[in-house]
Amino acid sequence: MNNSEINNRLGLHFLNEYDYNLAINVLTKAIELEPDNAYLYDLRGIAYGSIQEYDKSIADFNRAIELNAQLSPAYNNRALSYWAIDKLEEALTDINKAIELSQSNDEAPKAVYYSNRGLIQSAKGNFQDAVLDCITAILYGCETWENFNCIGEAFASLGKYEEALKYFHSALVINPNDINVFANYLSVNSISGNL
Repeated sequence: MNNSEINNRLGLHFLNEYDYNLAINVLTKAIELEPDNAYLYDLRGIAYGSIQEYDKSIADFNRAIELNAQLSPAYNNRALSYWAIDKLEEALTDINKAIELSQSNDEAPKAVYYSNRGLIQSAKGNFQDAVLDCITAILYGCETWENFNCIGEAFASLGKYEEALKYFHSALVINPNDINVFANYLSVNSISGNL
């Protein structure tokens, strides 16, 4: 195993351990050894995004895509950075590209991409599209409380309170300690007159 591979594995390890600054340092060394490796830029972009250095994360995702225009995770990750800084059109364009690329790749995390697009659609006020994307993510096996909460919020925004309550309830079954989901549930329950 060469130094670049070691740094790559260490960078991934530190990302998984939530030690983002150390991951950035190790991945920077790996990039110095292997400057044309799109995967390394994608990983470092994730680390930068995790510490809210979005300009740096977007720059790394740009470089990853420049090196490999078929790297669907880089589009997904750049979409999340754009979403975080409220560049929703750019985020939607990127997540659509990630989904498009994932259709020909059985290994791509389609469920995650649809889930993320649901969140972006919701942020844009496209609530029906958000519901469809999050349900698609669930059908792909991503039965997370975040998806159920997103669907609940979208239904609540559409004035479909009974449907919203069902999805908030599902979110609470998975994650009963999330205060935001609980607040959503109580708020919609109050609005719909069920309290």
